[in-house]
Amino acid sequence: MQKKPPSIRDDAEHNRFVMAVPGGEACATYRRLDDYLIVSHTEVPSSLRGRGLGSQLAEALFERARGRGERIVPACSFIADWARRHPEYQDVLAQRTERAQ
Repeated sequence: MQKKPPSIRDDAEHNRFVMAVPGGEACATYRRLDDYLIVSHTEVPSSLRGRGLGSQLAEALFERARGRGERIVPACSFIADWARRHPEYQDVLAQRTERAQ
């Protein structure tokens, strides 16, 4: 049985997805363009880095995008690397031909 990714909230006013973590929050900054989410930055509190919270945030972000029929453009190196390591989410990534438009 696959575990459910943590929940994230869309803080649209500040163009970021936020995930509550012990003692703070992790976030992914984005820009919306039609049905595309251009993810430009991810951040986890420095005291919590290396515990997999960034990966949990990425998974929740990809699950949310998949559920809404959105495509992710990984402008953030962490998100791009995470997506390369998780081929099960390739359907959520914007293809290079889509990104060039």
